Amino acid sequence: FGETLAHDIPFQRAGFVDRRLAQFGPSALASVSMGYQIGVTPLQMVAAVGSIANGGELVVPHVVRATIVDGVRTEVPRQVVRRTIPTQIADELTAILEQVVERGTAKAARIPGYTIAGKTGTAEKLENGHYSKIHNNVSFVGFVPSRRPRAVILAILDSPRRGGRTGGEVAAPIFRTIDDATLRRLGVP
Repeated sequence: FGETLAHDIPFQRAGFVDRRLAQFGPSALASVSMGYQIGVTPLQMVAAVGSIANGGELVVPHVVRATIVDGVRTEVPRQVVRRTIPTQIADELTAILEQVVERGTAKAARIPGYTIAGKTGTAEKLENGHYSKIHNNVSFVGFVPSRRPRAVILAILDSPRRGGRTGGEVAAPIFRTIDDATLRRLGVP
């Protein structure tokens, strides 16, 4: 977070990470896990969750998998930026994220026959210096199949007006629809 990752994707933003984090106390640092003092782009969120799916390796994200010029297909090479966490921690996080879908706030993301790992998000929007009681952003980001990932998918809605006010109620079902089509397209049994 706080940096651009893919140099071939124009108009990226670095997001925001409060550089004073090292000076914060324990409660302020804990609030970072809930999204305070930090702002991330959708691409950064997908890359971060992708690093868990990739066993702790942060991989440069790409919009295009390959190019074809004069009938010759050239794959975009996989480029590892760095290790974000040890493989064992990535496995533990995957197990936790699977439970978010199986027993937690994202039951609406489940697809029979597949194990999905993911996390819901619900954030009140800042309006005139105060958090809104009626406007929020909701999301669900996940990867599937959780133990042999083929895709990371992020669904975000800005101030949803129907279906609820949380990521589990609104974004998880959208994720499920996209995920189901993606699994079929990729031929994942």
